[in-house]
Amino acid sequence: MNTENTAKPRKGILVCLSSSTSNARVIHAAADLAAAFRGSLTALFVETPAYALLSEDDKKRLRSNMNLAEKLGARLETVIGDDVPYQIAEYARVSDVSCIVIGQTNTVSRLFRRRKPLTDRLVAYAPDLDYFIIPDHGTRVYVARNPSRFDRRQAMLDSLLFLTSLAGCTLIGFLFSHLGFTDANIIMVYLLGLLIVSIGAANRVFGMVWAVLSVLLFDLLFTTPRFSFYSYETGYPVTFIVMLAAASIISTLAIRLKQNAGQSAKSARRMSVVLETDRQLSKAKTTEEIFFVLASQLTKLLKRSLVIYPAQGDELGDPVFYPAAEDTVPYRTNDEKPAAEWAFRHRRRAGAATDVFPTADYLYYSLRVQERVYGVVGTAVHGSPPDASELSVLASVVGECSLALENARNAREKEESMLLAENERLRANLLRAVSHDLRTPLTSILGNADNLLYRGEALDPRTRKQLYEDIYADAQWLTGMVENLLSASRVSEGKLSLKMSTELMDDMITEGIQHLGRRLDSHILERRKAETLLFVKADARLMVQVIINLVDNAIKYTPSGSRICIETAEEGENVAVRIGDDGPGIPEEEKTHIFDLFYTGGNPAGDNRRGLGIGLALCESILKGHGGSIRVKDNVPKGTLFEFTLPKEEVNLNE
Repeated sequence: MNTENTAKPRKGILVCLSSSTSNARVIHAAADLAAAFRGSLTALFVETPAYALLSEDDKKRLRSNMNLAEKLGARLETVIGDDVPYQIAEYARVSDVSCIVIGQTNTVSRLFRRRKPLTDRLVAYAPDLDYFIIPDHGTRVYVARNPSRFDRRQAMLDSLLFLTSLAGCTLIGFLFSHLGFTDANIIMVYLLGLLIVSIGAANRVFGMVWAVLSVLLFDLLFTTPRFSFYSYETGYPVTFIVMLAAASIISTLAIRLKQNAGQSAKSARRMSVVLETDRQLSKAKTTEEIFFVLASQLTKLLKRSLVIYPAQGDELGDPVFYPAAEDTVPYRTNDEKPAAEWAFRHRRRAGAATDVFPTADYLYYSLRVQERVYGVVGTAVHGSPPDASELSVLASVVGECSLALENARNAREKEESMLLAENERLRANLLRAVSHDLRTPLTSILGNADNLLYRGEALDPRTRKQLYEDIYADAQWLTGMVENLLSASRVSEGKLSLKMSTELMDDMITEGIQHLGRRLDSHILERRKAETLLFVKADARLMVQVIINLVDNAIKYTPSGSRICIETAEEGENVAVRIGDDGPGIPEEEKTHIFDLFYTGGNPAGDNRRGLGIGLALCESILKGHGGSIRVKDNVPKGTLFEFTLPKEEVNLNE
């Protein structure tokens, strides 16, 4: 019988990274656990002040462990702090983590006691989590060693500060002794010098040496007998012991304060970069803008050159190089592109500081969200791999930009879907209008033609003439509709070409009225011309169509016997044409939609035939193409008034 695994999946597995030689075994165990429980895997590295003292071998081993974790599907995270178990527990508390996998490290000997193991302290901080402890017999998580590269210049500066402070404090001590100050004042001077050296020196050894040396100098120079380590006072040995303990504590606290200040500055800088990236990405709309934000932020943060390969379908496009001011090494596209293509195909890191193409000059990340890849970004290494903090910020910024690219893509798809839906709606409206509104005049033409063809001789002349007029009127209406449809399609496709010439406005109005012919017989037409000749730069054919559409609109939506007035006037640098009627008018709620495509309104037509709803929309498009405008308002005392304006053209009539 088949049984279903009904165990509830784990929310998340957290594995702790270190430079230990056996940390790889811990990572493999965490990956197996995440697969077994169908949970997500997060690899966390806690960067403490001791990280700066790790040897190059330890740092290389740490990077290798990070690469292994990422290869096994883990999400890399880095936090900065001094207390490792506390930082792990805090991260687990704010993240979706229910199980921690960690290696069992060796305990650290103290002066009078053995410090609790890291695992015991971690359990004390977060007792509600599940723990899988893997025996770790390798090196400890952090091994404070001398840096492999000796900075001679810094050592000289530290030595100069040490000697200067020591000499200065000793001279001040002699001055205080000469003035009769107590020994406590001299001790405070040496403690002040200890603070200065502990904070100012890069190497913590100088502070420790000062703590011991200051006690010896005080005993040698300022206690009786002088210039001897022997003391007559019975209480001085206690004073020396207290002074040495206080100096050691002050030195340790000062060094830790300096380290914590450096960590806080690094953490604040990282947070500032991430927040600034989020702010800029929220304004970026296109892929090019997002890539620019990514490049500007990373070059500013890492001080390294950057290269971005945008994705073009299933292939990588040409690289875009963003050089840093400090980097003068040229980018070798042919040598570097295989590493970028591998990162693109496998959706993982490749290049320098990894096991894949390790000889490359750049470290490559894929810009991806789940299985969709938008490109590859590479940062220059040139033999100096980014540290754990830089890698964490790099991964964070790359992740933020990947999400921004995904959001931009979703926005484009949404816009395209809305446009497609709008086109479908317009197409449906057009089909409805064509099937409904064009069928009426076609049916009338067919019926009248049938009567004339088969029963024409039996009809009296007056009836035959009426049928001819009806056929003519219906054909003329169809011609106007077809012309509007063709013009509207050219406008929507951006193929409406304007053949501009200088034209007299009144001539184009007269031509439009002539095209309407008998349709105006049932209405009263009134013309009001300007006192001067008004010329415009226009496409005469399209402007005649505008006149026809506006006057035809007045004919259709007003009853027989209504008055239609066409007026031309000069308004500053424009020519204004007003076409008004004394019909029932247009309701206020419809005026905002009157120029929408396929909008026909609710007014009953005077000749019971409505248009397709494209005439006024076409008029607006034509006038905008000419640099003009159109609006509708109420006529006085009643009716509707359409007014459009065109730029006036100056003509010298004496030429």
